[in-house]
Amino acid sequence: MAYGCRVTQTSPGAQRPRALRPAGLATRTAIEDAARSLFAERGFDGASVRAIAAEAGVDPALVIRHFGSKEALFLRTVDTSLGIGTVLDGPLETLGRRLVAYFLDPRRPVIRQRYVALAQAAHHDQVREEMIRHTAETYVGPLAPRLTGPHPELRVALAVAQLGGLLNLLFLQRDPIVTAADPEVVIATYGDAIQRLLTPPDTP
Repeated sequence: MAYGCRVTQTSPGAQRPRALRPAGLATRTAIEDAARSLFAERGFDGASVRAIAAEAGVDPALVIRHFGSKEALFLRTVDTSLGIGTVLDGPLETLGRRLVAYFLDPRRPVIRQRYVALAQAAHHDQVREEMIRHTAETYVGPLAPRLTGPHPELRVALAVAQLGGLLNLLFLQRDPIVTAADPEVVIATYGDAIQRLLTPPDTP
């Protein structure tokens, strides 16, 4: 009987497994790049630690060793601000429409990807706490001092809640009425609704 190495036939179209990086070369950068790509492509739930490790070419244990948890890696690699800073810097009197227009802009598909990933991960304490911090530091902190009238912090928080409701309908539920509507009509109608919280009609 002849003995030898067993050879497994691989079909021409089959993808060969990616070789693992040696531990010494498994840098945080490689893991972060893989996580950033997969979280954007698959969302939080669809991007497993094992899939991220495979994309980075490392052992899954190294992902946890470097970052502690999937949630921590997510927060490290996903921009929770959604790039909104420059929009908030403009005139307060037109902020409602500018906010809605920013998120409806078809040239920014990454916004939808990031929002969906954040929404999927929001039930994790670490991610939820980061989102609360983000609302306070990105929206409430800069905007509340610019508002006149009572309860400025509450009004900013409620405006953020209104914006989140729109994003939920657009990107998670994909509501047919909202998604089929003329974007300019949505911007004007919903933007003005948000604006009434920021600059009520009875305030200058």
